[in-house]
Amino acid sequence: MKILYSVLLSLVVLAAAAVGVYSLVDTDATESKTENRKLASKPEFTIAGLLDGSYISSLETYYSDTFPGRDMLLSANKKLNGFYHFSGGSDNNELVVDFTGGMEQGGQALNPDHATDAQQPPDNGADSDSGETELPPEEIPADTTPDAPETSEPPETTGDGEADSSGSGQSAAVGSIYISGDNAMDIPTATDEIIDSYAQAVNNLSEALGSGVRTISLVTPNSGQFYSPKDFHTGVHDQKAMIERCYSGMNGDIVTVDAYTPLETHKDEYIFFRTDHHWTQLGAYYAYTAFCEAAGFEAVPLEQFETGVYENFVGSMYTYLSGYAQSEALKNNPDTLTYYLPIVETHARYYADADFANSTAYPVSVVYRGITEEETNKYLCFLGGDHPGMTIECDVPNGKTCLVLKESYGNAFIPFLTSHYSKIYVIDPREFNQEGKPSLDLKELVKEYPVDDLIVINYPFMINNKAYVSWLNRLVGKD
Repeated sequence: MKILYSVLLSLVVLAAAAVGVYSLVDTDATESKTENRKLASKPEFTIAGLLDGSYISSLETYYSDTFPGRDMLLSANKKLNGFYHFSGGSDNNELVVDFTGGMEQGGQALNPDHATDAQQPPDNGADSDSGETELPPEEIPADTTPDAPETSEPPETTGDGEADSSGSGQSAAVGSIYISGDNAMDIPTATDEIIDSYAQAVNNLSEALGSGVRTISLVTPNSGQFYSPKDFHTGVHDQKAMIERCYSGMNGDIVTVDAYTPLETHKDEYIFFRTDHHWTQLGAYYAYTAFCEAAGFEAVPLEQFETGVYENFVGSMYTYLSGYAQSEALKNNPDTLTYYLPIVETHARYYADADFANSTAYPVSVVYRGITEEETNKYLCFLGGDHPGMTIECDVPNGKTCLVLKESYGNAFIPFLTSHYSKIYVIDPREFNQEGKPSLDLKELVKEYPVDDLIVINYPFMINNKAYVSWLNRLVGKD
């Protein structure tokens, strides 16, 4: 017995030593084809980072992304998962994955090396005729796309409908991901207390900025409302009821946008991606028509926009589900992304904070037409992804200005606003007033840069998210 024990111990030690030696000579991968995302790079050691814990945290993330044989083990795990997760028993494999949190995360921005058409803003110390600009890598916001969910047993469900799969804690947002065939949807769960607090947060924003600024709220449903089985879009999952409750809690002087009705009307069109949790820009356009009706603008007819297409787009839902065998249907049936270019000349800049007067400004396109094949996330063609602060100058002579508070759902929507405002300020609330991030007082910002309209645009996971509500409140000192 002692001999057997010694042999087993020796084998374990040798295996561990072999892995250690291999990890020293192995070249770190920079991108995971299996998960459709970029991998963490080795953090630079600093005493400050060691003391505040950020270095150790970054080192753990780096190692979890680059340990030897990672993709091989993930592929094996994916095959094993396929044996014991719920299957619909038909041609369309179905899967329900608990997904608590994650959708509120953002911060993914386009690598400048993966685009060929960055606009050069005027008066920024560079030739405004240049169509391509290299941005300093250290200024690009880090990719914080959530990792794929860990293996878990799916929650009980009694769904009795068919999904349309024809190809067409504090920080927690409670919900699930449902996949049927080649269509994946995130399914939010209503928490009335949080929805009410979101409505109050918008009230707080409106009251802080005063009667001189019109506040416009747009809450859009997502694909789960229209293409999931009945049990996933009724009861506590009914997004229409969530939006109505949210709007009912807002002050009477806040303009609320009914984006639900036009999206429902056009649900048989390609208004949501199947492999990504966002709407298509066509879906954003229909919400924009509702915005125009509520805000008193005349919507630009769809046929007036010049369009372009990115093929073979496999988005965030595949990334989240890449640990499951059912995700292969998404990978093998990618989306097509159609974009609509602004009809007016625009000049856009992004910033690492909201100090638009003093911080370094970097050029960015409102809509990118030249994203290369290296960039798998084609949704980054809108605004170049998520940035803490942005300014967009538009060739619109009416002198109107607006401030948009948004997460990534707003990225496909904002290009349509360029037809109605001379200047647009964009703030991502997730990027301010947290540890390690810049501070922002919205009242002071608007005092320095007056605006006519405050536009707050979100989707159901955000109005059910305590952290996001807190970030909105912090903008006006209410948290």
